[in-house]
Amino acid sequence: MPYDLNFPRASKLKPAEGIIKVQPEDFYVEELMAPDLAQAGEHVWLWVEKTGQNTEYLAGQLAQFAGVKKMDIGFSGLKDRWAVTRQWFSVYLGVRPEPEWSAFEQDGVTILKAKRHLRKLRRGEHHGNHFKILVRELTQNQYLKQALQQLKQDGFPNYFGPQRFGFGGANLERGERYFEGRIKASRSQRSFYLSAARSFLFNINLAHAVINNTWLEDDIGGPLYGDMPRDELHEDLVSLSTYEQSVLDRFPALAKGIHKNRLTLARRAYCVVPEAMFWTLEGDMLGLEFTLPTGAFATSLLSEVLSYRVAQRIVVNDAPKDATG
Repeated sequence: MPYDLNFPRASKLKPAEGIIKVQPEDFYVEELMAPDLAQAGEHVWLWVEKTGQNTEYLAGQLAQFAGVKKMDIGFSGLKDRWAVTRQWFSVYLGVRPEPEWSAFEQDGVTILKAKRHLRKLRRGEHHGNHFKILVRELTQNQYLKQALQQLKQDGFPNYFGPQRFGFGGANLERGERYFEGRIKASRSQRSFYLSAARSFLFNINLAHAVINNTWLEDDIGGPLYGDMPRDELHEDLVSLSTYEQSVLDRFPALAKGIHKNRLTLARRAYCVVPEAMFWTLEGDMLGLEFTLPTGAFATSLLSEVLSYRVAQRIVVNDAPKDATG
């Protein structure tokens, strides 16, 4: 079934229009974390800058270079492909000799630092991401400053961004077919499908709160659907409201996939207030800089003040695209 991925803005101001990602340098992301690096340990942590490269694909290239399995590579978060990003990777070497990292060659990739660590880097370990974004060909921007100031003060709806759903919602449509047993999926594909399903259902609930102007008042946030935890002490925080259950009932295929895979019900904040946010307006270009907590999408912040489009570009290899931001 087709999925509507157009979710309502909270702002009543007319959004500006513009283009993002004309060049990779227009979208810069840096992971925020301070790992306790050492001179010894079976893992090597790499601080990597990449341009126009997919995180999963690069993990595979690092594994091949180091002579290890891809499962021996760790990273904290998927990052945009069409961007300049800085993030950590870990490589489990055990007793293997350490490669000469300066000899690693991959277009658009530079290993900035390599240090030993006692353990593998796990998903979601970084505490936030810092963004520097340039929006070009800006028009209809008479309310932009007001909208940005309002966003800086009150925050924005914490929607999962379009990256989570694949091009045209492909991760949702394929996930539905997988959950119904019509297609097979690899372990990584299954993870994408489940993530897309939970994210879409969360966005539906958040959209309802935005329309009813209650998203700023909700202290517990919206559901990341799954089975009820057995901890009765937290039941009041995570049990579903009547409306939240009705959303799940509207999408039985997604609900079936979520419960079949034994996910646990959790909560995600409806509102995110960016930190260290400032902007510049020069001619038809908007420069934005801000910090978001892990899991929040810069594209969702942009969508609150802009009707933006992503610049068309040529894909020079067939590496898989990131599923998340």
